[in-house]
Amino acid sequence: MDQKDLNIDIHNEFFTKKFQVTLTKREPINHDSYMFRFDFKNGKERLGMQAVQHIKIYGLNMNGEIVDRAYTHVFEEDGYFQIPIKIYRPNVHPQFPNGGELTPWLEKIDLNTELTIKRCIGKLLYNNNQFIVRPKVNKNWSQFNSVLLICGGSGITPAYQLIQTICNNQNDNTKMVLLYANKSEQDIWLMKELKDLQDKHKDQFTVHFTLDKSDENWNGLKGFVSLEMMTSIFPKATETTLGVLCGPKPMNKLVISLYEQFGLKKENIVKF
Repeated sequence: MDQKDLNIDIHNEFFTKKFQVTLTKREPINHDSYMFRFDFKNGKERLGMQAVQHIKIYGLNMNGEIVDRAYTHVFEEDGYFQIPIKIYRPNVHPQFPNGGELTPWLEKIDLNTELTIKRCIGKLLYNNNQFIVRPKVNKNWSQFNSVLLICGGSGITPAYQLIQTICNNQNDNTKMVLLYANKSEQDIWLMKELKDLQDKHKDQFTVHFTLDKSDENWNGLKGFVSLEMMTSIFPKATETTLGVLCGPKPMNKLVISLYEQFGLKKENIVKF
C-alpha cells in the first residue's frame, strides 16, 4: 500500500460503522486481568487495521447505561482477535471506588455473548517506515530514526502492537527502546513476548522493565520513571526522535514533562 493510498479519513464507513463480534474466551492473565478473545461471524474476517489503531467496545455500566471504552488488540488471525483487558472492580482501586465503567460488566458477561465494537484512529499512524503524528489534524508523513516508548500497566498494548509491526517489517530500521513500568512483577503484561522480540531483533529493539515494588530476585529497574532513569537507557534525543507514551493519567502528565526535559520536540511527543 502506497502512503498516498492509505485512508485516514475518520469519517469513512470503515471507522464509523459498528458491528458485532462474539466473546468466546476470557482467560486470566493475573489477579485483575484477562485475555479476551472475540470471534467474527465470518471465519475469514479480520479487523484489517493499521498498527496503533484501536477499537471501541460498547457495553453496560453499573447503572445499566450504554458506555464505551477504547482497547488495542495484540493478536489477530482469520476470524478472531485477542485483547488483554484489566478489570477495575468496585472497592479495589482508590481512583475508581465504584469500579470501572465497563470492565466489571466485561468480567461477568457469559461467553458467547455478542458485543458491539467499532474501529478507531488514534493519535499516531504508522505505515511502511513512516508516521503521521496526530492524524486527525495532520496529513504529513514523517520518518523517525528512533522511537522511545514509555508505558505503564495496560498501556503497553498499543506500544506492543507498534513494536511488533516495525520488527516484522524488514524494510524498517527504526530503533526502538521501551521503558515499561508496573507496580509489581505479576502486573507485567506480555513480558515473554517483549523479551522474545528483543532476542530476535537485538539491533532494533530493547526493553527495560521497572517496578514500584520488587524483591531481591528482581534484576530490572526499580522505582518510578524519572529523567535519570531515561538518561541511563535511552539514546540521546535528536530531531528525528519520536517519544510515545501510554499509561495512567498522572503518569502520562509526568512523562510528557520528562520527554521535554530529555530534549524531545513537543510536536514529536504523542500519547497513544
